[in-house]
Amino acid sequence: MPGHLLKHILCVAATLITWAIFPGSSMDRILFSFTAGTFAEPPFFITGDGSREQPHTLRTLKRQGKASSNPLPDIAITDDPERVFQSSPPSPVDFAIILKNLQRLGRESVAIGMPLAWPEPDVISLTALDQQLDSLTTAVTCAPLSRSPVPSPLPPAFRRASLPGSKIDGNIHNLPLVNRISLPDVILGNTTSLAGFTVLESEPDGGFPHLLARWDDRIVLAFPLLVAIADHKADPSEIEIRLGQYISLGNEGPYIPIDGFGRLTFKPFSSDSEDSISAETLIDASEDLLAADRRRPILIRNTMSAADEATLRFSGSLVSTASILTDPSGTSIPKPFPRIPWLTELLLIASLISLIHGLSYHPKTAGRRTLAILAAFLIILHFVLIPITGSWLPTIPALVGVMAAIPLTPRRINFSIDSEQARTEPITTNQREFQLEIETPSTRIKTAKPTKKAAKRIANKITKKIAQKAAKTAPAKKSPRKRKGS
Repeated sequence: MPGHLLKHILCVAATLITWAIFPGSSMDRILFSFTAGTFAEPPFFITGDGSREQPHTLRTLKRQGKASSNPLPDIAITDDPERVFQSSPPSPVDFAIILKNLQRLGRESVAIGMPLAWPEPDVISLTALDQQLDSLTTAVTCAPLSRSPVPSPLPPAFRRASLPGSKIDGNIHNLPLVNRISLPDVILGNTTSLAGFTVLESEPDGGFPHLLARWDDRIVLAFPLLVAIADHKADPSEIEIRLGQYISLGNEGPYIPIDGFGRLTFKPFSSDSEDSISAETLIDASEDLLAADRRRPILIRNTMSAADEATLRFSGSLVSTASILTDPSGTSIPKPFPRIPWLTELLLIASLISLIHGLSYHPKTAGRRTLAILAAFLIILHFVLIPITGSWLPTIPALVGVMAAIPLTPRRINFSIDSEQARTEPITTNQREFQLEIETPSTRIKTAKPTKKAAKRIANKITKKIAQKAAKTAPAKKSPRKRKGS
């Protein structure tokens, strides 16, 4: 098989194999991340695997959360000035009545953003509250967490809403460590309810709320994050967590930016919701009070004036934080980079292979230097065209084809002849009449026939040498002897 044909077969094979296996690989993701770093403004992160179904998507994080245009509805527990409920704060029976009225108004998904704990509740009222919690389709409760020298077992409601540490991408030892609930006898629900933490009392409040914490080998979630999961009808075990990057609630988002310690990367703003509904109005409310979008969870939060500062701060930012986490556009700006059609990719690769084939046959471009320049040009073109076209081009398969051709291509031959290095050699009579040879440092090549004058001069020299040699080898003529006496 000719050498040039073998070279092109190997180039085509290397290019097509790379084109088939490289997209969607970890190296493809690393290359896209590096490419995005040359033009994207940080902070950002990458989603998608680079396939045609899930293309690489550049998500630029917002430095400040944007208020959601569709906030979650909320019920405010107030000081109850009209004394509608049995006590203030509401007793277990009062909460059971609130939940029953929410079900009457068509709300089956409820997130209670205040701990359900009482000093000395009676058994009958607690039973009524438990029954009402179990009747809900989705019930999310909460409690503050802390760390103690004597650990406690993880409660079932927290365990159902947790993930194993092995499913987290990153160093889970950077997450805050907790091992107990700060309040005793907190009601978290029974068989189906989920529980998240409100605050981490063992961690300083820096304004950036924690969304993750570590309890033994499990990762427990914050209450606002559980609300977002419930709003997207997802299961806690299905979310994706990459420490230092994001929490994903699904392929389409939202993608929640977090740092390496599990904290939200921006400070949520506190604002009293103007659309809040007081809990007292639920008792005699008409059925169309909460008719809008009944599939979404409804929040219950504490706005009582007697609440401590940490509780009021958490309740004040609860609606805005939970609404931002449920809104895909609230935390990041997505920009997908899809692959171009597969037929177009093959045409581009075929054009490149044809270019390599043509360059190898041209006397002025044949050689490794030209291919190296072509490879550098492809790299520059990659970083220029990706942000302009917004597409993920097959640069690596094309580059592999060029790189495979370089070691298979001989170095370019220098056809120039140095006249000072040229020499002629005499030809013996037993060989051809004459042959002119020219030596260069790298090779000996035959040149064209000499000119007429040079040929005549060389022929005369050869004839003269032949005559001289013949004269030396011919016998000498004997002169006649002179007779004596003559």
